[in-house]
Amino acid sequence: MPFLKDFLINNSTKVILWKIIPGELSEKHLNEDDKKLLKIRKGKKSKEYFLAVRKLLENEDPELNIDYDSKGKPFLNKQKGISISHSNEMVAIGISNETHFGIDIQHKTDKIFKIKSKFLSKKEGKFLGKTDSMEFLIKLWSAKESIFKALGKEGVSFLNDIEIVTSNDKDLFRAGYYKKDNIKIKFDLDFLFIEEYIICHAKQS
Repeated sequence: MPFLKDFLINNSTKVILWKIIPGELSEKHLNEDDKKLLKIRKGKKSKEYFLAVRKLLENEDPELNIDYDSKGKPFLNKQKGISISHSNEMVAIGISNETHFGIDIQHKTDKIFKIKSKFLSKKEGKFLGKTDSMEFLIKLWSAKESIFKALGKEGVSFLNDIEIVTSNDKDLFRAGYYKKDNIKIKFDLDFLFIEEYIICHAKQS
């Protein structure tokens, strides 16, 4: 059996995890629409992620069905919000009575250093200082990813449009903002840590 665990973020939001074992899941439990979606998925890993998400939903509530809007953001047939993320061998979904939220999961890896120029602002870089911290960067990236998912907008720049509030404690991020033109939206942030993974939950304040 795969690693399976859930966390209650608050009274309305749950995060559920599934650790993939290649070849363990099949399409037998899928409905016809999902079988069609599975066929157009490219790569074994992508198919494994897809199957794991559907299995998690089935375990949570067999009557839950997932669909996508014109921007590719997932939604459920019941009046609940959903956010999906995956990294390495782990798949995470967030299910909530709220809709303006997002989750992101990241495996701890030094690959984060290769992409930091795409999301690390000058202000955040000055706070980080001369010594790079892999965990700091991964938390920052995950926070911005979760805010991006909560927004459900296209054309969002992680570098310019999303700002994470830092403090004297580099391990502590409480909030982040989406700022563009005259728009400013605040998001509260929560983090979970399990094995070699960091999970961030962002909820619009």
